[in-house]
Amino acid sequence: MKNIHPIYNIKTLMIKRELSKDPELRLESWERFLPKFKHKNLNKRKEPKKKSVKKEYTPFPPPQPESQVDKELASGEYFLKESQKKRKRIEEIKAKQAEAISKRQEERNKAFIPPKEKLVVKPKKASTETKIDIEAIKEKVKKAKKKKLGALSEEEVRLKIAADEKKKKLPLKL
Repeated sequence: MKNIHPIYNIKTLMIKRELSKDPELRLESWERFLPKFKHKNLNKRKEPKKKSVKKEYTPFPPPQPESQVDKELASGEYFLKESQKKRKRIEEIKAKQAEAISKRQEERNKAFIPPKEKLVVKPKKASTETKIDIEAIKEKVKKAKKKKLGALSEEEVRLKIAADEKKKKLPLKL
């Protein structure tokens, strides 16, 4: 608890002064009002993410890298004339350029290659059984429209129309 900033001590003193003024809280424990500090475990030392692996100690130094002259002696270029060396370098450069040009050309041609098309699955035609069901439903709907609840049937409607026509035709007797 030694690693606490001094301002917190002042804060606790101010809180204690306010609590001592209140007659109800004088007799109670003040721990719930005072700030509580958590202990931090600083014992664990953080290890670096990248651990460097130490190589085994060998008393012998590493072998000496070959010099340019040694490389030329091994390949046989040391004994070539200057013009032959230049010609060989130019050939190497041209070979590298040809490879780079072919790679660039392939990259350019990739844009012109069409993407593979996915196979389109055609939806299956509705079977005849479903058509029959649809027709049966249509007939039911038509019948329901004809027969409304509380409405007269077709025969009753015809009889009423005929009766109305007879009434119109009858001459009035005075």
